[in-house]
Amino acid sequence: MEDITLIKDPIEILENINLNRGMIWEKIFEFQSQIRSIEGFLTHTAGTPQSEGMQDMFPLKQKLENGLYTREIFMPKDSLVVSFIHKQNHPSFFLSGEMSVLNDKGEVKRIKAPMAIETEAGTQRVAVMHEDCVWVCVYRTDAKTFEEAELEVYTDNYKELPLELIKIEKNKEICQEQ
Repeated sequence: MEDITLIKDPIEILENINLNRGMIWEKIFEFQSQIRSIEGFLTHTAGTPQSEGMQDMFPLKQKLENGLYTREIFMPKDSLVVSFIHKQNHPSFFLSGEMSVLNDKGEVKRIKAPMAIETEAGTQRVAVMHEDCVWVCVYRTDAKTFEEAELEVYTDNYKELPLELIKIEKNKEICQEQ
């Protein structure tokens, strides 16, 4: 993969993740490792409170009620976001803004709100915001705290997903490469 600090166009950054890919999760992990060295890089680990820097840049509103965990995040224009890997199928709602997103098929798509999206278990997104954006996810959970809910619905490591899902994704990759 190219050194991303040499790439100026945000869409080229997304497309570059997918070059000669094997498994998309591994390529995204490599990409995350590269961007950690960029000044202003912020990260959040599932199951921990959001840092002050994250809360300032990507304000998060969360709610736990009646077995549902609702999470609304604001992502500012010109930001680049690498999502967690989702552990369960759930509805997502892109409420406002416009972004380019690397989808599960390795394609970069420009999308504009409003729209509802069914997020499948195993999904991980990389997106560049062309405008300020608001995204909402709704999950089924028995968690009692936001931290417990995050740990239940997200992971940073695809190897924590159910084995049958990893096998399905590997088979998709093999079919796509042929």
